[in-house]
Amino acid sequence: MAFDPNRHVSVSSGSFSVDVNELCAMHTLVTYEENLSIGPARLALNAALAEADLASIFAPETAAGLIGAISAALSALDALESSVDDLRWKIQDAALTYADAEAGASLWEAVPGSPLGTQLSWRSLGAFALFPGGALATGGVALYHGAQDASVRAGVPWLPAVLMPGLSALVAEKDLRNTAIDGVSFALHGDEESGALFQRDLGRFALDVNSMPAFRGVAQSLAGQGVSQDLNSTSTQPASGIAALAAPWVAALYNRFGCGHGASYGVAVRGTDGKARVHHSEAAAHIPSGTLDARTQSALAAMPDAAPDTHYEGVATSADTIEHIVDMHGGDADNGEIAIEEHVTVGEDGTTTRSWTVDIRGTQSFAIGQSGPQDMTTNLQGVAGMASDQLDAIMEAMEAAGIPPEEAVEFAGHSQGGIMAAQLAADPAVRARYNVVSVVTAGSPTATVAPSDVPVLSYENSGDIVPGLDGNATRGDNVTTVRFHDYEAAAHPEDPVPSSHSAPLYVDEIRSTLDAARASSDPGLSALAAAEARRTQALGLTQDTQTTIHHYQTRRITQG
Repeated sequence: MAFDPNRHVSVSSGSFSVDVNELCAMHTLVTYEENLSIGPARLALNAALAEADLASIFAPETAAGLIGAISAALSALDALESSVDDLRWKIQDAALTYADAEAGASLWEAVPGSPLGTQLSWRSLGAFALFPGGALATGGVALYHGAQDASVRAGVPWLPAVLMPGLSALVAEKDLRNTAIDGVSFALHGDEESGALFQRDLGRFALDVNSMPAFRGVAQSLAGQGVSQDLNSTSTQPASGIAALAAPWVAALYNRFGCGHGASYGVAVRGTDGKARVHHSEAAAHIPSGTLDARTQSALAAMPDAAPDTHYEGVATSADTIEHIVDMHGGDADNGEIAIEEHVTVGEDGTTTRSWTVDIRGTQSFAIGQSGPQDMTTNLQGVAGMASDQLDAIMEAMEAAGIPPEEAVEFAGHSQGGIMAAQLAADPAVRARYNVVSVVTAGSPTATVAPSDVPVLSYENSGDIVPGLDGNATRGDNVTTVRFHDYEAAAHPEDPVPSSHSAPLYVDEIRSTLDAARASSDPGLSALAAAEARRTQALGLTQDTQTTIHHYQTRRITQG
């Protein structure tokens, strides 16, 4: 892991370990040093500046030089404070991101000024003054979390819940409340660390749930239906799996009341040539063939035409690839859209090579059981690592594009699209059919589904809660994670999501960071530059590459 000292970005790459306790100690020390040194120094300089202003009445020439010197000192102090704050953010972000994964730093939650504890701000300290019992409650929760950490390391994470059921319920309630507060901060654009905090708090709540004997029993009984058994960690996979199994029943219930589209019987895909491909699900075998045909034809008739092919020339960076996803406009609650980039490169020796990038959009509807497969049902299935109509739609689009098994393929996605990209790259059946060489994700929770043997370039914003929805930090031998700290940027006027998850914002951040990486010798940015060079080489892209983007419309075959 490395930090670029000149930009608000941190990069982690390859196998590494994080000593969260050391990070917490360093952050706490720097916090107190800043408050005890920079604050008083500023007060003293401001007092001296006021005296110099007063003295200028009697000795203007002498006072002018003194005022200039004091003003310069204040400017230097401001620059120092900015650098210290930037260092503190990077330490805090890393500590929050990996606190749950390392399972050994929970007691720092009780230390004001630490990355995991109350920050030394008027807002945080005021809360302690108004609620004196808050400090005691925080200390008790920290001790319980410490007991959880010890139990996780011992392989019995459920032990505290069994021995202290009452306290366990209270702590779970507080962890859930903290998670909700993080979500509200994200939605209201009010906390630049809401993403890292959300991942930590959601992971804690997930561990609380995974430790409940009743929940463990339900999850274990559903193992045969694809529910993850990762119950000894902060993963949300088991809960997402159970919710994903319940989603069709909820969709059917909605349909009875005239809402939603009911059960899904597969997915239809249509390209610019007008030809349709249909993938029926297992549920399709349980309805009469005539009914299935009628519903299939209804879905095909409701699908709009796919967007025409588009073309460009040159190397598509990972920023360009995410921008191509932003430029897709065919997805909504009723229909989905997938784009497949066909890269053709003629080498200096005249040899022609071809490679492909599959562009996958994020969530288009936060409702369950929509006819567009990019909905909340797919989110639950994706985080759970389960099959979905969206995965089937992507595979059908790849078949329609005619991608041969020997040519290099990259999967790229924003938000939900990144989950699908990681899932596909990790699927043995997909790997047996295609030559998968790269994954690029932006704002996606992929820690639990990312492949272990395909290079993954993962972009995250520290204020974005979405990458933390799986409760884990993204890392691995082939994973390069780039985290931005840009919570001041405004979202695109037409983008309904909060700024820190905005796809256009990710494009801007990725592009500027890649530009900085090309001109920097910083270890972190050098790791990013190396990861970008690997994907470019694996896809065979050059300035002479000609790319055609093929667009595909998708739609579920539904009950109503």
